[in-house]
Amino acid sequence: MCKRDGFTLIELLVVIAVIAVLMAILMPALKIAREQARGISCLANQRSLAQAYIMYADDNDGSICGGFARHTPTDGVPPWVMPPLDYSAGGAIVGMASGDVTLHQRLNGLREGALCPFLRETAVFNCPGDNRKNLGTSLGNTPAHQIYRSYSLPDYLRGTAPSDPKKLFTFKDQANKMLFVEEIYDGSAGNYNHDGWSYIPYDGSLWDPLGIFHSDACTFSFMDGHAERKKWEDKRTIIYCRSRTEAAALGFGKGQIFNPPNPDLEWLDARYPGKTHMGSL
Repeated sequence: MCKRDGFTLIELLVVIAVIAVLMAILMPALKIAREQARGISCLANQRSLAQAYIMYADDNDGSICGGFARHTPTDGVPPWVMPPLDYSAGGAIVGMASGDVTLHQRLNGLREGALCPFLRETAVFNCPGDNRKNLGTSLGNTPAHQIYRSYSLPDYLRGTAPSDPKKLFTFKDQANKMLFVEEIYDGSAGNYNHDGWSYIPYDGSLWDPLGIFHSDACTFSFMDGHAERKKWEDKRTIIYCRSRTEAAALGFGKGQIFNPPNPDLEWLDARYPGKTHMGSL
């Protein structure tokens, strides 16, 4: 009788089929686990940013920092982050507000912001589910579009105009007043997100989209230092955040009132830090 040293073709095919079935079962679970890990990391980023914002105010007699990205202070108020920048031979800041920039130059701008001294590392500015830093945006994949920063402050927290809120302690119910949001930016106005997240509360419409980096959900941080993940209820919110062009074609584009009303806006209205678009309105 001949001794068999290996598997037959049928046995190999059976083993491959079993492996394929196991992979089909395990891959969705692995994807869910990976997404959960990203969400946990993003929430940790949000908490770190919120706590840095609070610590800055504590160290400055309750005053908040500037909510927009700028290369210089505005009326003496330093920005929470700066745009991409480099340094001259003498060490002076060289602003780079347009064109291709390196990741190092983007991180320079984050390090020069008012909040960085209260943070351990610049990695907290990037959501692990935000792949723009590698893939670019819908407008291109050049270095100008490889956006790193995933978070913005609501534009109500601009903090620089005469009528803007200036002190953190003036806000009531801080556990329900948002600080940082995940915002997606496509590079249409330059190589960084210039201002805050624009939203008009109680208007029934959306303006700036949010970054749905977590299975059609967003993370938010709040003035008491905690962070939450919000799963959107209305499919129109997800469509709007994914593509304002698609939303406009469906009748709920930028500044267009949702009809019927969008319940997600009720959640945002209740947590927006002010009752108007900006402190100056």
